[in-house]
Amino acid sequence: MGCRLRLVLVIHNHQPVGNFEGVFEESYQNSYQPFLDVLSEYPDIPFSLHTSGSLMEWLVEAHPEYIDRVRGLADSGQVEILGGPFYEPILAGIPRCDRIGQITAYSDYLKKLFGTPVRGMWVPERVWEQSFVSDLVDAGMEFTLLDDSHFSAAGVRADKMHGYYLSEDEGRLLKIFPDNETLRYQIPFTDPVETIHYLKQIADHHPHSVVVFGDDGEKFGAWPGTFDHVYRDGWLKKFLDLLRQNSDWLK
Repeated sequence: MGCRLRLVLVIHNHQPVGNFEGVFEESYQNSYQPFLDVLSEYPDIPFSLHTSGSLMEWLVEAHPEYIDRVRGLADSGQVEILGGPFYEPILAGIPRCDRIGQITAYSDYLKKLFGTPVRGMWVPERVWEQSFVSDLVDAGMEFTLLDDSHFSAAGVRADKMHGYYLSEDEGRLLKIFPDNETLRYQIPFTDPVETIHYLKQIADHHPHSVVVFGDDGEKFGAWPGTFDHVYRDGWLKKFLDLLRQNSDWLK
């Protein structure tokens, strides 16, 4: 049948500077570590991983074994490392030079840590201004993702959000992927069968599309009630099994 739809999975993990040590550790034990445990069993399913700089620095000190695991997954090609401004500032609240400086500083840090170039980034809180395009490009970024509501506000119809758009500022071009709202509400809360059915509808009506899911990694275990649902009750494994079972049309 051949691939008729590509699903891009983007996980965003973040703890703010100054958060309680116990919150860092609890999130690690309930979300960051078990998520990797499960994904490591599915080496054929790639995903993108963004970890804020404040959390990454904590992981380097508190759980270097996690860093080693991510490095191994990046080396194997299963994980793509995403960057962003180092300490997760709202980009609109800092000067242009600081936006560029924070993004490049974190890219350099990640390259030294994982040995892989950083081509894309997570926008903090997904707060966007058009002038950020030139800042991101000047900081070495090629792409990012934003809530699909930004595209709707710009007049883009839902049936035209199955790929990426080129955005321009001062002669610089940046690829921007719409982050699918339906998937953000479904994953990991509804039965994975519903998500596969939703994706199949897109594949049938808009073949050769790209659909992006990007959301907080803390949804997978750190949010109240999600650890049992995602891991003990097997939501995540069921979802990944269904991705495999439908790999004739879904990649």
